[in-house]
Amino acid sequence: MDLTTLAVGVLVGFGVAVELACCLGVVVMRDVYDKLHFTGPATILGPLALAGAIVVQEGVNQAGIKAVLIAGLLLVANPVLTHATGRALYIRQRDHLEPAEDELR
Repeated sequence: MDLTTLAVGVLVGFGVAVELACCLGVVVMRDVYDKLHFTGPATILGPLALAGAIVVQEGVNQAGIKAVLIAGLLLVANPVLTHATGRALYIRQRDHLEPAEDELR
């Protein structure tokens, strides 16, 4: 087994482990806001590890560049989508965005 195959195996294994752990976290958590915390590693660590495995295996060609671009897109889109989802849940639960009087103290 050469070094490239070992590196690809480690990166793919790490990426899959992160995705499975995040899926398990979403299933186990009861509160919707707690579940949102598990979307971060699933869209940051997992795709970056898998994109790294593709770049190591294929090199910097069309497949490698596409993998890096997709991982970058997920890296940028995740905080925006998580914030929008949390805000929509907050508004849906309270019917308004402004905090209540007792929350201001």
